[in-house]
Amino acid sequence: MNNLTKVIAVVLVIAAIVLAILAWWMGSRPAPVPVAVNKGAVASYPVVVAVHDLLPNKPVVAEDVHLVVLPINPAGAYTAVSAVVGKVPMAIIGAGTPLTEAGMASGLAIKLLEGERAVAIRVDDVIGVSNQVHPGDYVDVFFTLKQGQDVDIDKSQARLLLSRLHVLSYGSDVVGASSAAVVPASHNPMPAPQQPQPQPAHAAVLATPVGDVNQLLLAAQNGKLMLVLRNPTDEKIPDLALFPTPPVVLNAKAGLTKDQKEALVTPDNLAFAGAKLSGLVGDSKARRVTEVGKRGVGGGQTDAKPAPRIEVIRGVKRETETF
Repeated sequence: MNNLTKVIAVVLVIAAIVLAILAWWMGSRPAPVPVAVNKGAVASYPVVVAVHDLLPNKPVVAEDVHLVVLPINPAGAYTAVSAVVGKVPMAIIGAGTPLTEAGMASGLAIKLLEGERAVAIRVDDVIGVSNQVHPGDYVDVFFTLKQGQDVDIDKSQARLLLSRLHVLSYGSDVVGASSAAVVPASHNPMPAPQQPQPQPAHAAVLATPVGDVNQLLLAAQNGKLMLVLRNPTDEKIPDLALFPTPPVVLNAKAGLTKDQKEALVTPDNLAFAGAKLSGLVGDSKARRVTEVGKRGVGGGQTDAKPAPRIEVIRGVKRETETF
């Protein structure tokens, strides 16, 4: 064996010893603890879902819904039960379905009480109390009427038409809408940009009892309306039982039962029966003559008959004269 062979043999023996020591050292080490891979926390969102099928046009109560945690956040979903109570679904909502704003009725319709209708009327700065009427206010509706083309004091009338109507909107402002936030004053010497001037209102929407809609429409078409602002704590309204019932357009059918006759005076049936313009106005001269006949010249009661009257026709003008 030559020297080269001896050197190679020694190197191999040394390498074997080193590998044996390395293997022993690695085998004696404790097993490494597996490190959990952080995949990111799974997001969760509180969402209000239906406990059972919800019917359309029926307000939601607390027992109809409950709060669950979902891995998704539907657009417009409600996150609190209190926020959805009282809302009205527009379509059937299945059990377990999240409730969203898009599925609920919105706008002025849900701000109406039972038996009310939203009616729009034309307004200007005079009719609308110099534009001081705001959504949420209560107003009385007066109307003036002048019969005929010529100015006749006896044929000009004004009276309270409807009392304590709730203003749902005035111009572009709507009741319940959040007003613009007030920006605090800044120390910046640069002048703030000028805010656009509010546009004058041309229409107002009033919450009107359905039985009074006909009267409001007749007065708006044949006379001039005037909104009168009132204190919201003032709840006094006229006692309609003290005055005669205005005539209707459609008379009741013959042979109605007692219950059917009582149903005729419900607001919906009165609205269907209609209203006549003659029910909104009165004969001021006839009333005055009647009062004079009852009280006498000195103010005491008398049995004197009302003064006779005749109708005088001058061309196209008709007048009633007393003598």
